[in-house]
Amino acid sequence: KSSVIMEGRMRSFLKALLLFALFFAVAHITRISIVPDSLPIADGHQSGWQVQIAFVLMSVENIGLFGMAIVMLLALLNRFRRLVAR
Repeated sequence: KSSVIMEGRMRSFLKALLLFALFFAVAHITRISIVPDSLPIADGHQSGWQVQIAFVLMSVENIGLFGMAIVMLLALLNRFRRLVAR
């Protein structure tokens, strides 16, 4: 295959990686600045708004982290498949 096609595929992986990194960074900075002392742990009682916001932002952080991991895994598999195909 052409190197231009492969470069385009890697560019799409990089764009997806940067998108998930942006999700993580924005959620992390927002959580640290809005609710710095709250941990997203519910203890069974009616939790306050700080805990609820921390939980939502931590969920978005985790989506960003898992998304980055999946994109990196797919990019590595793509590279490995290209090396094996040679």
